[in-house]
Amino acid sequence: MGIIGSEWDNVFQSILKKCERGEPPCSLRNKTTMLQQIPLRAADMTKPSFTYLLAASSGLAANILLGVSSLYWRELNELTPQVLVAYRVLLSLLALAVIIGFGQGFRHLVKLNIRTLGLHCTASFLVAVNWGSFIWASLHGHVLESGFGYLFAPFLSITMGVFFYREKLRPAQTVSMLTIMAAALLLALTSSELNHWIYVLIAVTWGSYTCIKKATPLNAVEGLFVETLFLTLAIVLAVALLGWSLAWPDPMSTQAQWLLPLAGVISVVPLIMFAYAIGRIPLSQAALFQFVLPITQFLIAVYVYKQPISMNALLLYSFTVGVLIVLIIYELATQKK
Repeated sequence: MGIIGSEWDNVFQSILKKCERGEPPCSLRNKTTMLQQIPLRAADMTKPSFTYLLAASSGLAANILLGVSSLYWRELNELTPQVLVAYRVLLSLLALAVIIGFGQGFRHLVKLNIRTLGLHCTASFLVAVNWGSFIWASLHGHVLESGFGYLFAPFLSITMGVFFYREKLRPAQTVSMLTIMAAALLLALTSSELNHWIYVLIAVTWGSYTCIKKATPLNAVEGLFVETLFLTLAIVLAVALLGWSLAWPDPMSTQAQWLLPLAGVISVVPLIMFAYAIGRIPLSQAALFQFVLPITQFLIAVYVYKQPISMNALLLYSFTVGVLIVLIIYELATQKK
């Protein structure tokens, strides 16, 4: 096993400082000092670092929170999905502005080119439809369908990567794509108890959103800030020109009044957690999180919403999860070779 990266950084910095002072960096005395700084015990070199464990836990928790957020939106059923989406956009913009303001600032966002703005303008439409579909499903007890949507989305992203980014599929990926297409078709034909447009909309919008985000230089936080900024402008125009009302219902429960202002935090915190994880663990391992959200949605649909599920839908759900897990394991094994 190799030496932990941060330890190498410390050693290299030590060498550079000694060179700047005119000292021989590789003298016996310096070698002894530097070797003492490096963890040579097997346990130090093989056990995962605290940063890695924190990042993995953060990525896992982010997907669980996204799945559980259905329960949050259900408690706001006094408001229409359109109004909830509007407040989600406005409050997310505020939360993201605070985060960016206290971080790197907005200077480099001012210099965005037309292509990047166009990508995020398109992405803003996709995220609005995705959020709206997810909130509608949460309010009306169709969480199982939203779970199917997020389950199909990774496969759609891979397929779109072939057409838009000229990515080549391995044989296992091709078989997986064809298998999932057949499973989705069977689901539409045999599961009449499901509201099919929900999982189709969520899969298409989230898969397309993921595909677009590959082409932008902005990170997840900056990208969503630009997207919510576009959506905020659209909301302002809708209110001014179309008379769209964002008024709260009268009366509105005290619980809803306390919960609604949290919409921005509920939306942004999982994103920040997932972005933290992506920046600190390999993308191939981050792919393992792809099935956490749909499984969380499935459990909530069955045990909290008590949503009825046919044997057909259950088998296809389990089958799709299995295919995704096998595909991820195959990808991990291939990259290790």
